[in-house]
Amino acid sequence: MRKGIATVSISGVLEDKLAAAAGAGFDAIELFDNDLIGSPLSPKEVASRCADLGLEIALFQPVRDVEGVAPDQFEAVLHRLRTKLGVMAELGTTTLLACSNATPGAVDDLDLIAEQLHRVGEVAAEAGATVAFEALAWGRHVNRVGQAWQAVVRADHPAITLAVDTFHLLARGDDGSALAGVPGDRIGFLQVADAPWLDMNLLEWSRHHRCFPGQGTLDVTGVVAATLEAGYRGPLSLEVFSDVVRETDPVVTARDAMRSLVFLEDELSSVVRSPGLVTAATPAADRTDTAFLEVACPAGDAEVRDLLDALGFAGAGRHRSKPVDWWRNGEAHLVVNEEGSGAPRATALGLTARPVAAVAERASALLWPEVDTSRGAGEAMLPGLTSPSGLHVFVSDTAGHPDHWQGDFEPTGAAGAGDLAGLDHVVISVSALQLNEEMAFFRTVFGFEPEPPQEFMEPHGRLRSIALRPPAGDVRIVLNVTEASPSVPQPHGVTQVALRSGDVAATVRRLRSSGIPLMRVPDNYYVDLDARFGLAPGVLEHLREHHLLYDRVGDGELLHAFTDDLATGFHVEVLQRRGGYDGYGSANTFVRLASQLGS
Repeated sequence: MRKGIATVSISGVLEDKLAAAAGAGFDAIELFDNDLIGSPLSPKEVASRCADLGLEIALFQPVRDVEGVAPDQFEAVLHRLRTKLGVMAELGTTTLLACSNATPGAVDDLDLIAEQLHRVGEVAAEAGATVAFEALAWGRHVNRVGQAWQAVVRADHPAITLAVDTFHLLARGDDGSALAGVPGDRIGFLQVADAPWLDMNLLEWSRHHRCFPGQGTLDVTGVVAATLEAGYRGPLSLEVFSDVVRETDPVVTARDAMRSLVFLEDELSSVVRSPGLVTAATPAADRTDTAFLEVACPAGDAEVRDLLDALGFAGAGRHRSKPVDWWRNGEAHLVVNEEGSGAPRATALGLTARPVAAVAERASALLWPEVDTSRGAGEAMLPGLTSPSGLHVFVSDTAGHPDHWQGDFEPTGAAGAGDLAGLDHVVISVSALQLNEEMAFFRTVFGFEPEPPQEFMEPHGRLRSIALRPPAGDVRIVLNVTEASPSVPQPHGVTQVALRSGDVAATVRRLRSSGIPLMRVPDNYYVDLDARFGLAPGVLEHLREHHLLYDRVGDGELLHAFTDDLATGFHVEVLQRRGGYDGYGSANTFVRLASQLGS
């Protein structure tokens, strides 16, 4: 299918937008009227520029409030329409988007609406154009796709068609079934946008929080599939308004937009019955598990090695061809890369998923960049991907197969203290502009699904958090966005590593005796804990003694403790899950934030 994008979905001036869209491989654009009005290029020059770039101007948009107008004002509407149709003729485009009337004075009279749309159709036809009529979710009287279709049918003019916008349709609580009975040749245009589900004013939601498919939670795939099954064969075109796209480099946005359409096509391939219409990517792995966390530091950095030793890790192997050491505590694995420079930091996450080659093929089809790595003879195929935050993600085969990462090391047999059951989750701090893109990386490549976002008040700002997990596997990724005063340093990259223990109190005792700086919990916390849960005095004293935080949901319990920030550039959480507890102790986040700030 042809792939399009609205110029309003890319930042910059019109020439920047066109270049970015063409550079990302788009076939078509929706030209936003304001972009043309603010451009020094004439419509004919814009048409020529688009032709040079290989871009079709598939839609000119929008013309507003053309129906439901008081009769004595309708002639002014037709004058405006004729003027814009003249502009379209110079642009060489023949499809115009008309939005439903959202003004307070809109007339609630379907007969009048249909009569005026019919007249709009006559004027458009005289100019050789068609009009795609869209129900704005906040339209005064026409705000659902069913109402717009009823108006199109009543208008009874071939130049008046229906515009389907996934955001407007889904924001009103409709789904793909709302298009039942609409013939594909009467759908004049399809606009695609995703969004997180938010309970807020529809106009504000639309203007500030739309995103590309795969970055939100709306059933975009279902609506697009219903549109295609109806017989629509026009462009698959993105129309995304948001604060993020207005502030992001146009080249980055256009690349993300194209990637989202490739992902959408892949999603559609499993539900659209028409053969050859959409292209499927290599399927995501059935299961994804955590393999290791990589820490980069300069060769000879004794501080990091002393710290790992204090955390209970021991050297489990040396890489056969690279200056990389494998450290292990039970089933928790870290690798230390001595090719790092500057301050030590976590630079990579290893995951197991098979087949490895298929994961790499899927990532390539979805346009995610590879990590440039070398591979020695007989070493595991360990493809690396770079996430938008800069984190490298390496994909290993599972244990017992030739491409398992541990086969590249000369093992020592050491397992460290042996009291850790694995890497529970990793927290990655990203900027607000990177959040959607980072989430899309894990969703599109590995099939991770986001949990509902959470928000916490920090001592100097606000923390937004979204957890992601695969359908099967033990990986947990948490994405954090810190919104604070510009004077407050913004964290970036891996800022927290959670290690799973079978006996967190014993692990905390060992860490304290090894000199690991642990976060102190205010006594006020335990008073509040008693008020909330009514724990037995002995249990409460046990938690207080070890400075453990506690949460309970149903029969599930979480006990966890935190270190201060360590020489690795992140702090460590040690946790114990009981009774099927599946969360992250979010009720304790504000205590951690305040305590770590004061430490």
